[in-house]
Amino acid sequence: MAQAFENVRNKRNGAAREAVRARANDVMEDFAELRKDVGRLADAAGKAARVEMKHTGTRLGSIRSELGARAQDGASYVTEQVRARPAAAVGVSLGAGLLLGLLLSARRH
Repeated sequence: MAQAFENVRNKRNGAAREAVRARANDVMEDFAELRKDVGRLADAAGKAARVEMKHTGTRLGSIRSELGARAQDGASYVTEQVRARPAAAVGVSLGAGLLLGLLLSARRH
């Protein structure tokens, strides 16, 4: 009787071990699938980042061109105004220099 009970217990333990092995194999397969999914996700994220960087580079290039054109227009306007009113330009420059000098000297004291 004890022998029979021992055999039943060993069969149950063996079945339990097999169930644990099967479950462990399932988990390992799930991890392998998860690793593949993470790899695909990383590839997709990399591709999206490259597309966004390209788009951002294009936008920055157009902004740079627009700012360059505005700066050139501003410089042309200032040049025209200085040539049209040289005395006023000297007066504005003198006033700005005086104001800057006063501000800088006040910081020293």
